[in-house]
Amino acid sequence: MIAATLSRVADRLLAADAGLVRLHTALRVALACLLAGVATIAWTVSQDQPITLAAPGILFAMVAPLFVRDAQRTAWFGTLFYLYLCACVCFATASVLSHYPLAGDAGFLVVMFIGMLCQACGPRALGCAMLGVVCFYLGLYLHPTTAYLVQSLLLSAFGPLMVALVGRVIVSMRAAASFRLAVHTVTLRASRVLHAPVAAHLSALNEAALSLEEQLALLNPPDAETIRERIVEVEVAAGQYAFASGSVDDGVKASAGVLRHAIARLKEIAQGGDARRVSSARASASITLTAAQRFADLRSKLCWLPAARATTAALLAMLIGHSLSPERWFWAVITTFVVFLGTRSRADTVYRGAQRLVGTLAGALVSVLLVAPLHDSPVWLVIAMVLCVFGWAYYILSAYAPGVFFITVLVGLVYGELGFAMGPLVELRIEEVLVGCLVSFAVAMLMMPLAATRHVEARLAAVLGALRDVVRLSGAGAQAGDAVAAMRKLDRGWHDLRIALRPLQTQRVVVWNPDVELATGSLLCCLHWARVLSGFTRSGVLQEAVALNAAEVSAAHVESIVERLDTLIARYGGGATDAARGGSDDRRPMMPAFAFDLNRASALTQLDGAVAQLFDRLTQPVSDGRRVFNWALRGKSV
Repeated sequence: MIAATLSRVADRLLAADAGLVRLHTALRVALACLLAGVATIAWTVSQDQPITLAAPGILFAMVAPLFVRDAQRTAWFGTLFYLYLCACVCFATASVLSHYPLAGDAGFLVVMFIGMLCQACGPRALGCAMLGVVCFYLGLYLHPTTAYLVQSLLLSAFGPLMVALVGRVIVSMRAAASFRLAVHTVTLRASRVLHAPVAAHLSALNEAALSLEEQLALLNPPDAETIRERIVEVEVAAGQYAFASGSVDDGVKASAGVLRHAIARLKEIAQGGDARRVSSARASASITLTAAQRFADLRSKLCWLPAARATTAALLAMLIGHSLSPERWFWAVITTFVVFLGTRSRADTVYRGAQRLVGTLAGALVSVLLVAPLHDSPVWLVIAMVLCVFGWAYYILSAYAPGVFFITVLVGLVYGELGFAMGPLVELRIEEVLVGCLVSFAVAMLMMPLAATRHVEARLAAVLGALRDVVRLSGAGAQAGDAVAAMRKLDRGWHDLRIALRPLQTQRVVVWNPDVELATGSLLCCLHWARVLSGFTRSGVLQEAVALNAAEVSAAHVESIVERLDTLIARYGGGATDAARGGSDDRRPMMPAFAFDLNRASALTQLDGAVAQLFDRLTQPVSDGRRVFNWALRGKSV
């Protein structure tokens, strides 16, 4: 009974967290933070030193494991070194500048600007940005003496030491186990489609498949192409079952059997070859780039406009926050940093700010309720703090509001244990966060060049372009590997589109045009038939007459699909067609006579119909002269 219950709980965790990546990361963060805290705080107590000496090391152990994700040992320790070096430099610089208030504030804005500028340069750069901002403020807030600074930096060495101990020994990264968990997640989400064939479960299956593709990219096993084919087989079978579930004939049972068989085949291939996959991952060589190529790649990832917006909002928040509290103004400034981090439209900024407000309000209330009962129970207080660190690390990169809730409770417990009055402190935190959110909203409205509608349309144009690539590769008789790669690009575009639509789906805030539901449903249908199409490989075993007839029919469908997609891309992508980019004006693909069989021709026929339906729903006139993706406040007529 207990084993069955635990198995169900594990399955639910896997269904919610692909490969248990977030769970393992949260465990590393909580354990590293706990061990660093025990070591550093025990030393400060034994030496009768201020407990705040332990803050830099504990803070590093709390943040660094989120961004140390490298598979190879050398790269892993390299990332840890860069994170620690950035944290120490920022803390030391802020400690020196803390004696000059204007210089310290200016330095904080510079660190924020650099952090926002490099936010898209990978996990290592993002981790340096996060640690740089929080450590710089910590130096300004503590304004330590030289002796205090030296002791604090020496104690901070426990931070990376505990991160390495936990990340490499206690909760180490095992590539083979992670791969098996990722496969299990795919099969679980495919099984969910069997029980409830809805679009949400198909999208969840697609996200799990993308996560498994990332594991394959890290391992690079010799049977990677076979595994990818099995993944596509499961996705195709799940889509076929979902589309057949509305009928009442025997096709539903047949589709369910095909899906179960595909799940079994994927499980079977995941059982063996773990040793070969691990050895292959260790032996795989990384691509060496020249210094000029690295510089060009870095320059293309720099985010100048988001950095300018975030720094402007931080300056305004700093001015207002200083008037509220000379010591707690950083809550307002950091709010602007996290609200603008990763956002690409005005709606994204409003959505992120609303999440931070809700999480802060709920966390402040809970912290007030917990401080008094836990004040005289140090063991329970430590347990509560560790749970808050775990919850923050588990949610902060995937569900922002719960992550803010846990970090707010943690801050309240820390300040309450240090003897601060909770009432005024909670009131001030809410005020500072509210100031940061309001300033961010204002700056987003004035300086954000991309409205939510335009952002969604840009993502839609990217999906349509990737869909066109899949169709053209199929029309040109491309190899199966190229077709699967094109399909994965389409899947990632669909994932980005769903994220862009998320702020508009907050029904308590906005009401959006119901045609979007119809358009996204048709687009999901297009993705399914594109996936079916990409799963076919070239075959020349058919009779010549049948192949020629299939090729003629398929050529007509390919031309029809590409023509409609080019029209939609021109409408939603600002006219970014092939001709505008300097490509060939002849959009008819080369059609080898043996490139198509009857199954592929049938898939193209279905895809042509789905694209035609999508075309109709995206180009039909919309009432009041508004476009499909426009949205308005609740109460306004749609």
